[in-house]
Amino acid sequence: MLWLKTVGVAMVIAGCGGGGLMRAGRIDKRVEQIKIARQAMGYLEKEITYLQTPLPLALEHTAALTAPPLKIMFQESARLLLNRQGVSVTEAWAGALTRLEQQADLHADDLQILNTAANQLGASGIEQQKQCFLLLQEQLKIQEEKAREKAESERKLWSYGGFILGTTVVLFLL
Repeated sequence: MLWLKTVGVAMVIAGCGGGGLMRAGRIDKRVEQIKIARQAMGYLEKEITYLQTPLPLALEHTAALTAPPLKIMFQESARLLLNRQGVSVTEAWAGALTRLEQQADLHADDLQILNTAANQLGASGIEQQKQCFLLLQEQLKIQEEKAREKAESERKLWSYGGFILGTTVVLFLL
């Protein structure tokens, strides 16, 4: 009977601790995904402003160089624009962000920053595009720093907190 209690205690602590560690990992993924988004937007800027690649192809090229799950945003936008079913750039970008939201660890404010690009993509001159992309990349850099600061404070909380919660539950059950 004692071994059964011991196994139960170990399972509760391990389960709560594992949940805390998983949550801490998701916090770190968000920082990495914001960084990838910033780098991808820099590449997209160069495709559009320097190489003057048509937008659907520029999105495809950017998707090829971008890591998942951010790759989805560029692939989906390019796919929707290349289908030629009357979808505007804004609608294609919004649809891609909806798909990205389901698979990424980004928060609503991160997605809102990415959504600001929708109205500017392919709708203005090269100089205005450059300014838009520079502003967008700067906003993403600031967001990345905020996310990094938040991750550093919350990582320990979730990592240790899961094990502490598991231990507390065990103490209440005993």
